[in-house]
Amino acid sequence: MATQYTPESKVLISADGTEIYADAIGDRAKPALVFIHGFSLSSVVFDSIFADHEWTNHVYLVRYDVRGHGKSGKPIDEASWESKRLAGDFDAVVEGFKLIKPIPVGWSMGGTHITDVLSLHPPSYLTGVVYISPLPYMGPILQQVASPAVLACLPRFLRTDDVNIFQGTALEFLDLCSQTCPQSLRLACLGSIMVQPRAVTQRVLSRTQDQTGLFKAGEESGLPFLLFDARADAIIDGKAVRSAVAGWRNLKVVEIDGADHMPWVGHPQVVRQGILDWVKGITALRQP
Repeated sequence: MATQYTPESKVLISADGTEIYADAIGDRAKPALVFIHGFSLSSVVFDSIFADHEWTNHVYLVRYDVRGHGKSGKPIDEASWESKRLAGDFDAVVEGFKLIKPIPVGWSMGGTHITDVLSLHPPSYLTGVVYISPLPYMGPILQQVASPAVLACLPRFLRTDDVNIFQGTALEFLDLCSQTCPQSLRLACLGSIMVQPRAVTQRVLSRTQDQTGLFKAGEESGLPFLLFDARADAIIDGKAVRSAVAGWRNLKVVEIDGADHMPWVGHPQVVRQGILDWVKGITALRQP
């Protein structure tokens, strides 16, 4: 019989004073996974995972709305989008839920936040890293790993002069994310897009990062990385991502045939078992 866990939500304060909404569920004694959502959406994209006892029986689940998204603060000044600010948001979640060596799970543009964390902290701050159809870091790599369809779509998110174009862009983007996600999730995602100020969207798309710490972690430290390559993804080219991180020492790749950009929705068992088995393996190596 599955243990019943009570969700816990918090509004945390990042180092620069920005409010960060986060919630968690599961056994605090288990390995902690911190889920980080993608562009213009919010942590509601992970609702099905956080409601699944097959997850909460084995790991402690944490998620947060990254700054500029969902229920979190939405600063628009340039300084608020420096890498250290976003790393500070992750730190606030770690401290707020008293996590020790968590495992960030970066989906889509959420993967870039792991680069922020590793620009401020050594690899030993984490137990490992999970990427789901990720953009690993901001910069020219976006042109290499993103599909032509989404690259054409992104600039239209910045339009403020035509409601119809903006609405159509939001719908097109969600179609690229998934053709099969439940209508309730689709509507929640549309709501997340609508509450984001366009000035914030501009900051999200134009911010810069230094990926040196990320590549040192991948190439030199042996930090475990798990990468999900969704083979029917209409947003991210998994082969291009794999090429970008080919030199990483401790990288495991899981291919999911037929999976779109939200593989945990269409292939929940594959994603769940892939992560749980990997977590079990890397945490066993840490045992004395």
